[in-house]
Amino acid sequence: MSGPVRIAVVGAGSVSDMYLRALAGYPDAEVLLVTDRHPERAESRAREYGVPRHGLPADALTDPDVEIILNLTPPAAHVEVSLSALAAGKHVYTEKPLAADIGGGRAVIDAANRAGLVVGSAPDITLGTEFQHSLRLLASGGIGTPVFARCEAVLSGPEVWHPRPQFLYARGGGPLFDIGPYYLTALVAALGTVVEVVGRGTRRSEEREIGSGPLAGQTFPVEVPSLTAAILTFESGITAQLLLTFDSASYRGGLMEILGTDGTLRTPDPNGGYPESAVMAAGQTSWRDLPVSGVPITIGRGLVNFARHIRGSEPLLVSGQRALHVLDVMAAIETSSSDGVAVKVDSTFPRSAVLAEGWDPTAALL
Repeated sequence: MSGPVRIAVVGAGSVSDMYLRALAGYPDAEVLLVTDRHPERAESRAREYGVPRHGLPADALTDPDVEIILNLTPPAAHVEVSLSALAAGKHVYTEKPLAADIGGGRAVIDAANRAGLVVGSAPDITLGTEFQHSLRLLASGGIGTPVFARCEAVLSGPEVWHPRPQFLYARGGGPLFDIGPYYLTALVAALGTVVEVVGRGTRRSEEREIGSGPLAGQTFPVEVPSLTAAILTFESGITAQLLLTFDSASYRGGLMEILGTDGTLRTPDPNGGYPESAVMAAGQTSWRDLPVSGVPITIGRGLVNFARHIRGSEPLLVSGQRALHVLDVMAAIETSSSDGVAVKVDSTFPRSAVLAEGWDPTAALL
């Protein structure tokens, strides 16, 4: 086949707004249909972005023109929607996380393998021009041999700004499952497979108060740790330190640094807080910025990589297998935090080469 890859959106919530706005500038991805269990919401979103059709999720599964289901439902529904799409013969690209638990994630990947279909998953921040440049520098020995890495996201809780934050503190939420996929995806993209974790999780309080919107002032229970710290051991033998928290009184953002024998690399924030990267050479105390020009970081570039891969023109960097490994690492951290023991991670993923320099999601290649 040639021409844009044809996509149906399942889930017309706030995330769909960001995707549809970005996809309008990506000619290799064409959205044919927006669906939601609330059809009036799907209709509104389709009209807003000029999508020709709208309806219920079942309409996306039965439409013969649709090649990819873009799964933008809440995390608790990811597995059900992805399995239904695969059963209907559609490829699936899902928002993060791949699933709320490792069993569900494995079920999705197994179903895709049996059907000969492809699963891809956000986050796709590692496809940003700046992050790809960082990965190329790392692979070329620009900081020597990596010896240690650290990632952290120090945030005040989302209840400050989110009008309905309850799901972010329920099972399958918390900083580990909400923002953890960004930082863990960046770490494994740079350093490969994780083989063991030691984790610790704490809660600042048993309930929180909604700070904005129609429910402002209402309290809700905190069911999961609001701070997670972990030490990750990679197959290469190096370790990384991870800190994710919603407990900070002030917003400090996130960072990722990789220490090497010849210097230190600071990548862009895997959660998009700052796009720049920099290097501190051995023996120096100041950073040297790595000026990189290219397409600004926007959501949905992973879907372009996914679409082009399906048509055979690019290696798949946003693979479901990588997302499953990240989910496996998160589940291991959760188990270690509750049981107080080191936990082995058995899954792995095929590491793809970085994208060619100058890769552009806004180009029409298909």
